[in-house]
Amino acid sequence: MPTMFVLLAFALVFGAACSSGDDDVTTTSSSGTAAEPAAAAAAPAAAAAAAAPVKGAASGIGAQEAAPAAAPVARKAAVSAAPVEAKVNRVIFGLITPSTEHYTPAKQGPPTSQPLTPMYEYLVGMDPVSGALIPQLATEWEVDADGKSWRFKLRKGVQFHNGWGEFTGKDVKHTWQEIAADDALHGNHGSFKRFVSDVEIVNDYEVVFRAPNPTADLFILTSELSQSLLIQSKDHRDAAGLPTLGSGEGPTAGTGPYRFTKGVPGSLIRYERTPSKHWRMTPDFQELEIRWMPEASTRLAGLLAGEIHLTIIPQDNVEQAKKAGMKLVTGNVPGLRTFFSIRCCVRLPADLKNRLKQPAYDAAFKYPDAPMQDIRVREAINRAIDRDALNTAFFGGKGETMVLNNFHPTREGWNPSWAERFESLYGYDPAKAKALLADAGYGPNNVLEIGLQSKNLSHYSGSLDVVDATVEYLRAIGIKPKLIVQDSATESAEGRAFKQSNRLTITGTSSHLLLGIRVYATHSTPRTGNPEWGDTDKLFIDIRGTLDPVKQLKWLDELGELTFLRYQTVPLFWLPPEAIVNPDIVSDYIFPGAITSTWTHLEFIKAAQ
Repeated sequence: MPTMFVLLAFALVFGAACSSGDDDVTTTSSSGTAAEPAAAAAAPAAAAAAAAPVKGAASGIGAQEAAPAAAPVARKAAVSAAPVEAKVNRVIFGLITPSTEHYTPAKQGPPTSQPLTPMYEYLVGMDPVSGALIPQLATEWEVDADGKSWRFKLRKGVQFHNGWGEFTGKDVKHTWQEIAADDALHGNHGSFKRFVSDVEIVNDYEVVFRAPNPTADLFILTSELSQSLLIQSKDHRDAAGLPTLGSGEGPTAGTGPYRFTKGVPGSLIRYERTPSKHWRMTPDFQELEIRWMPEASTRLAGLLAGEIHLTIIPQDNVEQAKKAGMKLVTGNVPGLRTFFSIRCCVRLPADLKNRLKQPAYDAAFKYPDAPMQDIRVREAINRAIDRDALNTAFFGGKGETMVLNNFHPTREGWNPSWAERFESLYGYDPAKAKALLADAGYGPNNVLEIGLQSKNLSHYSGSLDVVDATVEYLRAIGIKPKLIVQDSATESAEGRAFKQSNRLTITGTSSHLLLGIRVYATHSTPRTGNPEWGDTDKLFIDIRGTLDPVKQLKWLDELGELTFLRYQTVPLFWLPPEAIVNPDIVSDYIFPGAITSTWTHLEFIKAAQ
């Protein structure tokens, strides 16, 4: 049974020893594609690899993910974590501008918090090579037998940037309170509010997350995999207040290997290495800049001209860049994927004030007459799209066809029969698609119109091309798509108010199994406007609330089967997360690629020697 991600139903204690923080340890870089995913667990990359033996046994889907692993996934030449002398002071990463810029990772995100990740750390980190969850600001942890209390021992002596003092338990509680606060727009706000009743400060170096009920993914929420609990200084927040975008003081102080120096909204965000030796590692580059470059042509030109040193570009530009001497680097853990979300089929009450409330399983739908409420329409849309052609045209054939969103052969709950039935239920068949629409009452005299959201996703380069091609596929079967281009604030406001009743939205994510199911396959709060069905909602709540791995797997299979047969989304591809670098400046970028915003672990951009 694959154990790729963590539901983490622990029966006994899982612990790991405090790492030394020395800079002379090594890590390994491994390459992989979505079609050949890396193994689920491997040795941690840095000093945390010297973990203590496991104190007890664990049970539950993916439980080994939280344990120190025995060996690395796939080795190539070892890359030293000790800093080398870089050829340039400042390394510049050209990326697509996030949908929302902010300085408040506990109030917004997780995906939009990517620009802030260099300055923050988590209780539990994620190994950049294997994806294993490893000690970071917490040195060890344990869970009570009833699954309701997680106890974390905290690392001593870790300092916040700019003289804001030592990291202690009060900073953990403060960060949780920020996410759980009523004004938070964070994607995991509902989970932290409902599933954590308190963070108890035992002493400066020990905290306990108290939960009203067992919650299978509570541990994930504390980790880098969730990209939610970016630990911030309570003292700095109390003194300076909530930071505003573009303010000179910048975001609330963190403890990461880089500290904030400058931010220009719409243009860049810049960091420098901490002036004193960091407890965990020292990056190769003295400074790091993330530069916002929405246009692929601008990013390519900047790379070739030496103005930036790594970036993401569409596949049709990759060969040009490689011929100019550039080098591809690939994330090490599968997770990045793209698909069309279907915005319809939400149950009452569905409005802004009820976004965090669970609708009754048998509640009526808000838009019962919406075209996408009809399964024949959802199937027709799926059959209209030639996935092979899209893969060849925009991903160089590197995409792995997604059979069912969130589920993958390397993840828990995978059912091989889905792949066996995919072609017969989802395969490209324009004639069948037209027949389905006709059976649903649509045709030349009653043309089906749907919205198609166009977004320049930051997860990979080329989403606009995929949308444009899909317009033509839909027209070919008689659908009249209306291309929708909105600023992120307008789109988000519509989504939170459940005003999108008949729309396809291009989507990219690297979310783990449970988070993906919560957002894209069930109602679970905060509700997102994706289809909500009472039976799958109940299954997800059952999965999340048990520590029994046998029941978890049974219910996962049932949930997956229901979403597969209902055409819950329009699945497209699992993608290898790829960046392209100038090898004269950057020798490698070691990152998992399986965290929701993809471009994390920027301290592991390695300098060429």
